[in-house]
Amino acid sequence: MTLDTVISGCVAFYLDSTDGLDPQRLSIVKDCLVDLEELTVELDASCQDYFSRLRELGKLLLLTAPR
Repeated sequence: MTLDTVISGCVAFYLDSTDGLDPQRLSIVKDCLVDLEELTVELDASCQDYFSRLRELGKLLLLTAPR
């Protein structure tokens, strides 16, 4: 699966759930963010915006987690 597919799947789950993301999905989003951090430095400038926005979306998902 691609990073954008995984993160968008977590967004869909979040929007359909009354409880938000479960611990497993939170862990998945965190792993995706680590991958995105490593990946974006290697990308062409033309791709940077897309993956920066994807990273921001992942960060926003993590902010929804109960503390």
